[in-house]
Amino acid sequence: MGKADYLALGDWNARCSMCGAKFKASQLVRNWQGMYRCKKCNEPRHPQDYVKAVPDIQTPPWTQPLDTPTYIAVCGPNGRTAISDYAVANCAICDFTDPAFDPDGE
Repeated sequence: MGKADYLALGDWNARCSMCGAKFKASQLVRNWQGMYRCKKCNEPRHPQDYVKAVPDIQTPPWTQPLDTPTYIAVCGPNGRTAISDYAVANCAICDFTDPAFDPDGE
């Protein structure tokens, strides 16, 4: 027989979810996790659980579209040569191989 083994009308025996000791249900308290514990084992919820962070807005207040890039074709010796994979559009000359053509360069 334990200390909670007595008749109390409308009350029943229950165990603490932390220490496992037997108590009457009216002596246990429900903690913030929904578990029933004795007053000795009950722990309050930590105050940091209620802290709200300040929203970090990372978008700028206004933006503008980027300028379209301007490409300038540079006609070098390899670009003027009419060999596929070396010729540059609007620079290549038909049936022409530049004397300074270097297949490993440019």
